[in-house]
Amino acid sequence: TAVAPPPGEEGLSLKAVIGYNGNGRDNMVWSPDTGVFAYSCGCVLVVENLHTGVQRHLVGHTEEISTLAASKDSLTVASAAAGSRGSKSLICIWNVQSGACRHTVSYHRGAVQSMAFSRDDLLFLSVGDFSDPVVALWSSRTFQLLSTVRAEGPLHHAAFSPTRASLLVCVGRRGALFCHIDSKHHDVDLKFQRVATPAGLGGAKLTSLCYGAGSLLFTGSGGGQACAWDCLRQRCFMTWQADEGEIGVLLCRGQRLLTGSNTRRLRLWGVAAVEALRSEAQASHTTHRAEGTSETLRGSPGGVLWLLEDSRGSLESLHWSVEMVLDGAVVSAAFDEALDMGIVNDVAFSADESHFATCGEDGSLRVWSAPSRELVVQFQVLNQGCSCVCWTPEPATLPPGAGPCVAAGYSDGTLRIFRPASGEMERKLRPHGAPVTAVRYSAHGHVILSAGKNGLLAVSNPDNGNTLRVLNDHKGAQITSLQCVAKQYKQFGLEGNEMWLAASSDRRVSVWAADWPKIKCDLLDWLTFPAPAYNGDGEDPPPSLAAFCPTDPGLVVYTGYGVEKEISFYSLARKRLYEVDVETEFLKASHASCDVACLMYDASDPQSFDYCASIYKVCSRSSFTHQ
Repeated sequence: TAVAPPPGEEGLSLKAVIGYNGNGRDNMVWSPDTGVFAYSCGCVLVVENLHTGVQRHLVGHTEEISTLAASKDSLTVASAAAGSRGSKSLICIWNVQSGACRHTVSYHRGAVQSMAFSRDDLLFLSVGDFSDPVVALWSSRTFQLLSTVRAEGPLHHAAFSPTRASLLVCVGRRGALFCHIDSKHHDVDLKFQRVATPAGLGGAKLTSLCYGAGSLLFTGSGGGQACAWDCLRQRCFMTWQADEGEIGVLLCRGQRLLTGSNTRRLRLWGVAAVEALRSEAQASHTTHRAEGTSETLRGSPGGVLWLLEDSRGSLESLHWSVEMVLDGAVVSAAFDEALDMGIVNDVAFSADESHFATCGEDGSLRVWSAPSRELVVQFQVLNQGCSCVCWTPEPATLPPGAGPCVAAGYSDGTLRIFRPASGEMERKLRPHGAPVTAVRYSAHGHVILSAGKNGLLAVSNPDNGNTLRVLNDHKGAQITSLQCVAKQYKQFGLEGNEMWLAASSDRRVSVWAADWPKIKCDLLDWLTFPAPAYNGDGEDPPPSLAAFCPTDPGLVVYTGYGVEKEISFYSLARKRLYEVDVETEFLKASHASCDVACLMYDASDPQSFDYCASIYKVCSRSSFTHQ
């Protein structure tokens, strides 16, 4: 017989766990907000700090852990394992911060298939496997058994409603169980209504579930079909073929649905159309099927677009645009809310185009690898929106081994400079008293130009954070774009080696000549573009955008709200404006209805700008290149 040594006198101790045991179900929990990351490996519960890599090993089971669940506050994790030699399964309740086991409960004769905490963390649910398909409801304070109910067949997954703690759903071979928790004084009773598996599934069992927005419920099946349910009416109103194998993982955040199956595939679906189809199904009492109406989703890697036609003949779309193939069946997954891109305000590529940065309204600044499109590092500022971002210029101008920096502007009027290589913030600047709307490094990196929502332009020293100069020429109009280029402009009668421009929401563009080592900056030209009064029903007009031609910095390109939909080309040398009428000069009549929102070209390929100009039919290519 084996005898365990007293605590603290073990001859061997577990130092690190490498790898992951995928034999269980939902045996990984992750809360990005609190940093809790836990998973099972055999009979050990591993709690790991993803930033430091430090692991804590919680040992309390003698058999392999089958499933995990975490409370909504992430302070408690429950782990379950089957009993040995016919004994009941063991559920351990762990305090995440201390690593201590708070409670142990045993009820199910077989393995535990699924567990969940209610949205208020007052109740705890456990579901037995096929040998003992019993739903057990516990108090999460005392872990006293409150109520049980036995299902007619095996259950595979269960979850509490995110909106009402008294509602929960279980799914299994016989369909879905919609359960209501009826509490009277100290008595708790589970009342359930079984709804059969939708007929369109061909008898396939329901294997997974997750709640969507409002009263939406999504379920997955053993045949790869996904179903959308109306929880209020306890009715399936839509099915579609989401995979070729059994769907074991479903996660929904907003209008995105993640499916994972035993075919090793993870697919991310856009389900914005589901809510509209539910309203249609309520009126017509029909079930929509996205079958035989798919086509390739253009512009996405391998995506499929399902076109669904309602009774009025209007089309709604349901599509998946991202797919990953793993090296094994998908048994557990978690969303990182911090990686929700939300509203992306700006995108900027590094000088060597090896990385790009994005910034969003949630205050995040993310740096991505351009070749692999993987996230390299993320910088997060709480309670502030990040509105604009830029990179330092060519690496040749930087100290050896320093690596490029990223500067970002925020809604509190600050600039922050980050160095992605070290993952640290280098400096924080306060040049503005209003939200920053644009930021750019000068062409040689001597200064940072930034603009505020109040129209003020600031010139700052990135080395010490000092504000060198403030320009108020745009007189309160929001600056919408900035650009800097290296240009000798003796032809204009000024000294210096750089030019830069600023465009504002009142359709004005200022062009400047600068010699930053001498702190010189002179106004070179001023452009004003007329426009009628804007009537956008409360919306802002299209932004004013301006840029220098990459092959000839003496040529300025402008677009924005105006009398006509047009792009204007202005020669600084000739003081002459060339306009292109989109309505008459565009290639197709259908294109004339679009609004020009941005100018994009490849700075490393001068011909790309000529190609852009040719699309807009600028007189002729020869006259354009000579002006």
